[in-house]
Amino acid sequence: MDYREEIIDHYKHPHNFGDLADPKISVRENNSSCGDMIEVQAKLQITNNKLQIEEIRWRGVGCAISTAAASMLSDKVVGMGKRDLEEFGEKGVVDLLGGEINAGRMRCATLAYKAIRKLFENAPNT
Repeated sequence: MDYREEIIDHYKHPHNFGDLADPKISVRENNSSCGDMIEVQAKLQITNNKLQIEEIRWRGVGCAISTAAASMLSDKVVGMGKRDLEEFGEKGVVDLLGGEINAGRMRCATLAYKAIRKLFENAPNT
């Protein structure tokens, strides 16, 4: 499956979409330029003195790029800590999406990433 087909597949069948039972933290992010919106819910845990994502769910509305990015990231970030996520960065998101995102779609592509970063910024004891 080429990356365009994978984006469409994640758009039509997003992974980890829905509500998390008893989330420990929830954040919202929106892209005011196009109306995309995402809410990310997570359970965080401390393992080896590192706060990391134990479980994650998301819901929202958006274009194929923002939905696919949220779906792909929700698979990728389980087990990541703040530093891991920062090292993955926006470039990692672009790579997940096939390595080519035009400048006008970067806000769509990175919407979920920005929301997931906020999980760590808003988490207690970080």
